[in-house]
Amino acid sequence: MSIISFWFFIFVGLMVAFYYVFPRRGRWFVLLIGSAFFIIAGSSWQLYLCFAAQVLLAYGGARLLYRNKKQSKWICRITVGAELAALVIVKENSFFIINANYLLSFLGKSEHLEYLNWVSPMAMSYYTLMLVSYVLDVHWGKIQPEKKPLRLLLYAGFFPQMVSGPIARYEETADALWQGHPFQYETFCFGVQRFLWGVFKKLVLAERLRIIVDTIYNGGSEGTWTPTGIYIWIGAIAYILQLYADFSGGMDIVLGTAQLFGVTLPENFRTPFFSTSMSELWRRWHITLGVWLKDYIMYPFLMSSTATKFRAFCQKHGGKKAAKAYPTYLGTLFVWLVCGFWHGGSYRWIFWGLATFMVIVGGLMLKPIFDHLKKFLHVNTQAESWTVLGQIRTFLLFALVCSVQPAESLLTALNMWRNSFVYNPWILVDGSLFQLGLDQPDFWVLVFGLIFMFIISKYQQRGSVRAMIAKQNLACRWILWIALFVAILVFGMYGEGYNPANFIYGGF
Repeated sequence: MSIISFWFFIFVGLMVAFYYVFPRRGRWFVLLIGSAFFIIAGSSWQLYLCFAAQVLLAYGGARLLYRNKKQSKWICRITVGAELAALVIVKENSFFIINANYLLSFLGKSEHLEYLNWVSPMAMSYYTLMLVSYVLDVHWGKIQPEKKPLRLLLYAGFFPQMVSGPIARYEETADALWQGHPFQYETFCFGVQRFLWGVFKKLVLAERLRIIVDTIYNGGSEGTWTPTGIYIWIGAIAYILQLYADFSGGMDIVLGTAQLFGVTLPENFRTPFFSTSMSELWRRWHITLGVWLKDYIMYPFLMSSTATKFRAFCQKHGGKKAAKAYPTYLGTLFVWLVCGFWHGGSYRWIFWGLATFMVIVGGLMLKPIFDHLKKFLHVNTQAESWTVLGQIRTFLLFALVCSVQPAESLLTALNMWRNSFVYNPWILVDGSLFQLGLDQPDFWVLVFGLIFMFIISKYQQRGSVRAMIAKQNLACRWILWIALFVAILVFGMYGEGYNPANFIYGGF
């Protein structure tokens, strides 16, 4: 069941009705049953049992390590290792099988391993990280282990987050899920409004951008066209805008749905395209994944004995600055390798992780040089023009690095990078843009829709747009939200050829 389908709207409506009819003490049970139904309807009861088995493993492991302090380290390692092994074996086994077969062929062996073709439980990449964080937090003494397994089952399987996250921490959402919230009109309205905004971004913007991206990356309607020059840059920019509209739109739907029940899930985006550096952008983009990688990979690595020895080596041979910087760079490299592999077990995604690492660390290493150059040239870094220039530079760098994602393979992506230097600026004025899958009306709907999204994002930097609108007169509020609803009905792409399940981050 897709979160953008008609049946999901009906499902949420029924869930809201049952939730507020039930006594407050039992409302968490409504969420549990509804979430189980959602997962089974979207996959199967067998896959739900696989999900439940991982939850029970985390539940038992956390309880056991809490009671056995002397053996807690090994119990934690076994539990976390089993959770991550399940994720890798089920979702990324093809990566290892492909490489094993390459090795067998290189050694002259005729035997090859067969692909497993296993189907993974819904949102496995997300809830596994949530369960790992829960076990580690119990081990580190940050939280107490949950006594009731059904509550942990709800924490990991709350239905709005079972498509593309967010990766919520136990202490952030657990209590909110089983408190049993009273109905609050303003909170409920805010949830509906955010839901509508997410649907707008998905159906009006992301689906139109998808057509442009597919046309450029798939070689036109017949698959024989080779894009060059500005076409490739248009494809890269269209893809990153599609990814943002799709993923952030999905998050708006998820967080808006949760808000209907009085539950606040963590934010995953904070106007990322207003960032002036790649490191800042990644603090604003997929926030919960970035925080998870920092807290459960980066910091543990920097505190490990390996990092301590490496730090001592760097200080001996390079001084205090090297001892401070190089272990951090090494930890950052490890984080981005893991991040790339989490997104997809292929060299294309690993290359994306490495490229992102190089841009971020390269920026940090060159910062003293750029600071000296700005001082020498008397650049006013407080000027609005300088900020905008940094935002444009960061956006283009981000689009370039992420342009490997929609490519068929790493080799295809590298060939497109090479072809991007072909000179063909005339395509911007000779009507070629209307040959990328969108006719003129759809093209202008997309342009004005993106401008509208940019304006809303600009206001979001000042605070909640919904709160700003709520302060307006009643007639003004209703006109705005009805206009958004009508825009979705009129301009949304949900007809023939549209697959409501195709949220990009739902595939991870």
